[in-house]
Amino acid sequence: MAIDMHAHYLPQALAEHLRLRRVAPRIETLPDGTERLHLPIGILSFSAAYVDMPARIAFLDQVGVQRQLLSLGGLLGIHSLPLAEAAPLTRAFNDDLGGLCRRYPDRFLGLAALPLADSAAAVSEFRRARRELGLIGAILPVNAFVTVAEAEKLGPVFAAANELGGHVFVHPGRRPDEVPNTPGVAQRLVPRDNDLARRALDVQTKLADAMITLLFSDFLDAYPNVSVQVANLGGTLPAVVERMDNVAKLRAPGEVLPSSRLRRVHVDCASLGPRAIELAAAFYGADRIVMGSDCPIFRADWTLAAIHEARLTDNERSMVLTGNAAALLDRLEVHSGK
Repeated sequence: MAIDMHAHYLPQALAEHLRLRRVAPRIETLPDGTERLHLPIGILSFSAAYVDMPARIAFLDQVGVQRQLLSLGGLLGIHSLPLAEAAPLTRAFNDDLGGLCRRYPDRFLGLAALPLADSAAAVSEFRRARRELGLIGAILPVNAFVTVAEAEKLGPVFAAANELGGHVFVHPGRRPDEVPNTPGVAQRLVPRDNDLARRALDVQTKLADAMITLLFSDFLDAYPNVSVQVANLGGTLPAVVERMDNVAKLRAPGEVLPSSRLRRVHVDCASLGPRAIELAAAFYGADRIVMGSDCPIFRADWTLAAIHEARLTDNERSMVLTGNAAALLDRLEVHSGK
């Protein structure tokens, strides 16, 4: 059975809090009784799939997923709220997630949410989550990695993860300084000018920016005990790395080619299809790709179908579905499926 390294969870108590908010992030109940999540940018439908974990387990059994690595969705923006708002919400989420993982140790692992507006508070919560709650690392917003200078602001968090051993998941989301301090409402996607497609492309471009920071700089050199996973196959990087090589050959002959530096992180294949998985395997190597579903926003069976349709060898497919994630978890002394 597969190991899903990119899945999200919202505790019932946190959902109730979001129902009381009047600005994003919040949950709105519509006249027909259905609900939707207002994000800092955009809107998603909201259902029991976020909170009902016994039902989640039944679905995972049905589609063939043994375990999920759970996190608080980065696009909610809770991590980037001002400290007074973010600290109690992230702490409550981490406490609940830690309890869930203890109740279902064979099914769920967890990543901490951190109050990123204050570095000391973020480090303190990471240490608590790792030492006391048994969470294996933290989810961090991709916009914090779009330049090396921005990434270096997270140095204290990485130092704590390096000391304790930890997994960092780089996921779409904004930095605290990008969120207005004045009350506002979620920005809505407008179908004019293909806004939805442009937003999707923008997210993948930022993921590629993060990959450049993580792969082509010395930022990670100081943190050998930190495993790093980037969402969505590292964005657009596999599609443009050959051009990067050609530019390097033209403008910096003799320099190390970008394509030779692609193996310092893992990427997950959440929300991508078989052709994208094939391209990523060709550049990163299939041993650097882990299965990710982005459940419950996307469906785990969609990702599994894409992996099975991708033109991979049986051994490569097995690595993507299970082997690579199992090796990462073993490195963190968390044994999959036991």
